[in-house]
Amino acid sequence: MDKKENQLEFKAEISESLANSIRRYAMQIPILAIDEVEISRNDSALYDETIAHRIGLIVLKTEKNMNSKTEIKMKLHVKKEGNVYSKDFRGDAEVVYKNTPITLLNEGQELNVVGTAKLGRGVEHSKFSSGIIFYRNVFNVDIDKDCIKDVVEVCPKNTLKVENNKVTIEEPDLCDMCEVCSELCKKQGKDSIKFTPTKELMITVESFGQISPEEMVKHSVEILKKDLAEVSKKIK
Repeated sequence: MDKKENQLEFKAEISESLANSIRRYAMQIPILAIDEVEISRNDSALYDETIAHRIGLIVLKTEKNMNSKTEIKMKLHVKKEGNVYSKDFRGDAEVVYKNTPITLLNEGQELNVVGTAKLGRGVEHSKFSSGIIFYRNVFNVDIDKDCIKDVVEVCPKNTLKVENNKVTIEEPDLCDMCEVCSELCKKQGKDSIKFTPTKELMITVESFGQISPEEMVKHSVEILKKDLAEVSKKIK
């Protein structure tokens, strides 16, 4: 398992249909976002609709104690020259990315906004999206000892290297079977590199910041299981 900030990558021996279902159900996770906007003053060059759209896409931290009845008021009142950022909002919801630009004010201009943040789902609107999940097959890579050395230079993932005058693969998990190396070998009249799919998938989870990647997977699986149980109940 490889974990970075807001990203998680791991291997799992599951079917592609199940992985795809988990991926799709990430759009069913309840996520907090500003859903209603009341603009009492907007002296900027942008229309109210544009301001409201940008405000809706501000990333807010989604807490575990939030539910369908959660409503959080977020207020913004800026009366100074310069950029207006997401960090200028005040309220009980945490803004994840403080320097998200909203608009620009000139001297003497003012922006006054009251927003109401609620929970929603990505299937309803993209502002409620928790992130993305994608996957690919994991391959075994077999390299013949007579493989040409030029393949090391063309590999886009930089996973191939020459060791003891022989081409080897350093990190097989990074290989996505782009076949650039094998095609180069074939042009030279050799079939030196062969790819064999395994039963594992490499799954990557990228969070937009409202919840962690681990929570994304957990909630997606929980909601999927709940819907499948409902289907099973209807069948019986």
